Amino acid sequence: MARIVLIDDEARLLHTLARFLEQQGHEVLQGSSFQAVQEQLRPGRFEVLITDIVMPEFDGMKVLNEVVRQRQCQEPVILITGEPNLQTASEAVRLGAFDYISKPVTKDKLLEAVSRGLRHVQLLRERDRARERELQLLKNLAALGESASVLSHEIRTPITSLQHALRAVGEKLGVEHKVLIEEFVSNLQRIERMLSQTLSFAKPLQPRPAVVDLGELVDGVLRELARLPNWAAMTVDCKDLAGTKLSVDPQLCGEVVSNLLRNAAEACGGKGHVEVAAEVTPIGIAIEVTDDGPGVPANLREEIFRPFRSSKDYGTGIGLAFCRKVIESHGGSISFVPKPGVGACIRIELPPRVLVSKGDAGSRTEPGAS
Repeated sequence: MARIVLIDDEARLLHTLARFLEQQGHEVLQGSSFQAVQEQLRPGRFEVLITDIVMPEFDGMKVLNEVVRQRQCQEPVILITGEPNLQTASEAVRLGAFDYISKPVTKDKLLEAVSRGLRHVQLLRERDRARERELQLLKNLAALGESASVLSHEIRTPITSLQHALRAVGEKLGVEHKVLIEEFVSNLQRIERMLSQTLSFAKPLQPRPAVVDLGELVDGVLRELARLPNWAAMTVDCKDLAGTKLSVDPQLCGEVVSNLLRNAAEACGGKGHVEVAAEVTPIGIAIEVTDDGPGVPANLREEIFRPFRSSKDYGTGIGLAFCRKVIESHGGSISFVPKPGVGACIRIELPPRVLVSKGDAGSRTEPGAS
């Protein structure tokens, strides 16, 4: 059952439409004017508003403007008009109308429009609930993040000690057993990295901007990645990066680049190609990291930047969520951009205030190993 608000100054039509809706089990709040029902027209208090356009004093367009623009209601507003025309429809859409019904209003017309409206509001409220859950999760993580440095030390110390002990034991064992020990050590390193990512994501961010050269920042990340086994067969094209100076937190943005390039290497199975490119746009600067891996399934493209959502069996779902947190802390955005003929393209957009200067165009290819 939905709560539907109905406004019409024609009493007979008002009661007829209300009866149609009540027969479907809906709760109908009737009013011959906006003033009669205005207290119910607040966000979350109703599911659908249906109002006639032609009414004395406060007409349907004014109702629409008040509910959508002034009161910020996202619930669908359906207008009833006796003289439908392109100008009326255009103006209604501009003001935020969901739909409109032309007179004479039949039962079928009414119920069809209401059904569409109810599906729409259901999707909106599911989205809002998902956002609320994510916000609560982020609040809980922020509370955890206040103690992140202490927790990180308490966790890393025994893991590091255990790694040293296992390696020492491995040196005294045969080759066969040493391989097993190295596997244990590798798993411990993976656990340490996952815990570090989680704690790093939970910790409140306080960016410390400094002027950095984008090309030099990427080069530094590549030198670090060259030590990893799954990076040896990777190649990277850097386009228009040298001389591009940004006012950003070098450490945090370096972690973002590292996360994106690590993801690309994992997606390509350690044998692929990545392109890092930058361009000035009307809204600032855009940086794209593109790989030739298998890409991201369409049903996961909106999920990959949410915490604890991962397309990998062994992933934590923290890496890209952390990237989003860093980029948003700089006033920017990060998103997946579908491109034909490539695997995955992650696009970062930063505002104009971040761009200090743009270097000369040019590209170079970096091998995976130094």
